[in-house]
Amino acid sequence: MKNVLIIISMLFASGIAFSQGSIDDMPPLKKKIVAKIEAQKIAFITRILELTPEEAQKFWPLYNEYQAKEKELRPDFKKKRPKNITEKEANELIDSFFENEQKRLNLTKNYYNKFKMVLPATKVVKLHFAERRFKEELLKRIKERRDKKRRR
Repeated sequence: MKNVLIIISMLFASGIAFSQGSIDDMPPLKKKIVAKIEAQKIAFITRILELTPEEAQKFWPLYNEYQAKEKELRPDFKKKRPKNITEKEANELIDSFFENEQKRLNLTKNYYNKFKMVLPATKVVKLHFAERRFKEELLKRIKERRDKKRRR
């Protein structure tokens, strides 16, 4: 059970857990773990941003929309793993990477402007740091669990 939690948490934290399929396609245990992590993320961001109930009601649907669109732009690392590729294919991969990164940047900029329509700019600034801090703390907990298991 702990190994499954660690693996899924690591995938989520690195941003590739949801690169394929939806939560509906996951096994029940994985769904439960993903839902738990998502609930923790929502509580964490809500606390860090100090969202009022009115702000949360406007912000979360917009944030969920942003996350869904951002997920669509995440690369599928399994398909793009360079093994024996030609120089031309390597250059195409590099170009594709930068095109995708630009799309992600444009999406983030667009949604941060939308977030400023429902939240004060001071809270929108905190969002980026809250997301990063959540991932760091999640990875820290994973590492602590892994270290604790190794000591047994």
